[in-house]
Amino acid sequence: MACSVVIIDDHTVLRDGLKLLLSRQPDVQVVGEAAGFPEAFELLDRTRPDVIMLDMVLDSDTDGVAAAREILRRDPRARILMLTMMDEPAPAAEAFAAGALGYATKNQPSAELATAIRTVAARDRYLSPIISQAEVDRALTAQTATNPLAVLTAREREVFDLLLHGKTSIEMGRELFISARTVETHRARILHKLGARTTVDLVRLAARLGLLGPVRRAYD
Repeated sequence: MACSVVIIDDHTVLRDGLKLLLSRQPDVQVVGEAAGFPEAFELLDRTRPDVIMLDMVLDSDTDGVAAAREILRRDPRARILMLTMMDEPAPAAEAFAAGALGYATKNQPSAELATAIRTVAARDRYLSPIISQAEVDRALTAQTATNPLAVLTAREREVFDLLLHGKTSIEMGRELFISARTVETHRARILHKLGARTTVDLVRLAARLGLLGPVRRAYD
């Protein structure tokens, strides 16, 4: 089964080049492209791709990391692969802290980029091999002080966001295709990692981080 991809980048030539390169991969299918927002949101709602390939810097007014946060706020299950010219640990850590699953550089071979897409589609974390994982981990640890949610895995972040919507364990299990018991395990780990006692504590944390947005405040 082909992995569907949406490319969000403000450079037409780059988008065309990516589409050409990825067309050579039999299991990767580009299903849409956008130069920026808000057209990207309409595209994502319509296509629901397996992977969103997002430029780290869309234009002078749009921060790719902020865009990633907004995408994940709208759809916590979105899988984002950041694509950038920056091959340094700090921006990679910033992308992961925002909830991206992958961080690839534009100077990687096309075969390696396809590997990055497959890895993110499988909900595993991907980091460009030219960047030190140890240095990214150190930078991520430093950023955790300002973004506590960076310690959560992708699945834990999904459970966290569904908790904010007032979902029960059974409802979350149905949405995530896991058992209610597994949901409870994730919930316990989230509470432990974030130093919280109850779901109410998690909602208060989300409020401090400005993550509640339009979600239903079931615990107010």
